[in-house]
Amino acid sequence: MTALAQPWWIDSVRSRVYRALRPWLAHLYADRASRVLWLGVFSVVVAFTLTLVSPLWLLALGPVLLGVPHLVADARYLVVQPKLHERGALAWLVALPLLATGFGAPPAISLLCLVPAVLMARGSVARKVIALTAWAGLTALSLAWENPFLLVFLHAHNLVALGWWWALRPRTKQAFVLPVLVLACTGFLLAGGADPFLTALGAWAAPGSGTSFSEFIETAAPGLGATFGPRLVLSFAFLQSVHYAMWLRLVPEDARTRPAPRPFRATWDALVKDFGFPLLLVFIGLTAFIAFWGLEDLAGARWGYLRLAAFHGYLELAVGAFFLVERKRPAW
Repeated sequence: MTALAQPWWIDSVRSRVYRALRPWLAHLYADRASRVLWLGVFSVVVAFTLTLVSPLWLLALGPVLLGVPHLVADARYLVVQPKLHERGALAWLVALPLLATGFGAPPAISLLCLVPAVLMARGSVARKVIALTAWAGLTALSLAWENPFLLVFLHAHNLVALGWWWALRPRTKQAFVLPVLVLACTGFLLAGGADPFLTALGAWAAPGSGTSFSEFIETAAPGLGATFGPRLVLSFAFLQSVHYAMWLRLVPEDARTRPAPRPFRATWDALVKDFGFPLLLVFIGLTAFIAFWGLEDLAGARWGYLRLAAFHGYLELAVGAFFLVERKRPAW
C-alpha cells in the first residue's frame, strides 16, 4: 500500500505546481502537440548543453540511470501496446535472435528477427518481398563488414527514436522544428563547432567515472582519427540523450489517449496493466541493481547495461519493418 500511496503525494505536489504555473502554461497542459514540441525542444537543448559541458559524464551516467527504463518503454510502445506479442508463433520467433544478441551473437543472427516480423505482417506480397530483400542486403553487409556495420548501427540507432516519434501521430508544420534542431546540433558537433569550447572548459575529464574519453573513442569511433573520432563520440553522447528523451518523455506523451498529462498514480496503474505487477518489480529491481553497481564500478555497470541492451536496436528495426509492410501507424 505504501508504494501505491506515494504517487498520490506526488500528484498533490504536481497539482500545486500546476496551479502556480497555470497563468503561463495552461495552454500547454491542454494542447498535446504544443506541449510535446516544447518538451522536445527543452530536452534537445539540455542534451546539447550537457554534451558541451561534460560529455564524459553524459556517456557514463546516461545508460546506468536511464538505460533500463528506456528499454521498458521500447517494449511497451513497440510490442505490448500494439499487442504484437498476440500475433501468434511468428511473433515469438522474433524474440529468439534478440535473445541470442544478448549472448554475443553476430549481427547476421540478430537481423534474423526481421524475417518473422515481416512474415506476420498483414501486407501485400510485394511489400514483404521488398522488406525481405532489404533484410538480405543488411545481412550481406553485416557478414562482409561486421565491425563497420556494428559501428554504423550503433550511431544510427539513436536516430530511430526520432523516426518512431514522428511516425506515431500526424504532425503539424511546427513539429519540423524538433528534427531540424536535432540535425543542426549534430551537424555542429560533427563539424567541430564544439572543439574550442570543450578545450576551454577542460570538459573531457570526469574524475571518478572509471573511464576516459579516449576509451570511448576507441569503442565508438575506432580508427577515425584524432579529429573526427572525438567529434563522432560527442554526437553519439548528444543523440543518445535525445534517444532517451524520446522514449521516456515524448513517445509516452503521444501514446496516451488522454490529451492532458496523466497523474503519476494513473501512470503507475497503466504500467501495472501493461506489464503486471511482478514483471514491473523485476524492471525496478534491475534498474536499482545497475544504479547501485554504478556506485561501485561505473564503467563495469555501463558495459553490463550495454550488453543487456544490445537487442533493442534490432527490435526497433524489426517492428519498424512490420509496420512499414502493414502501411499503418502503431495502434494503441
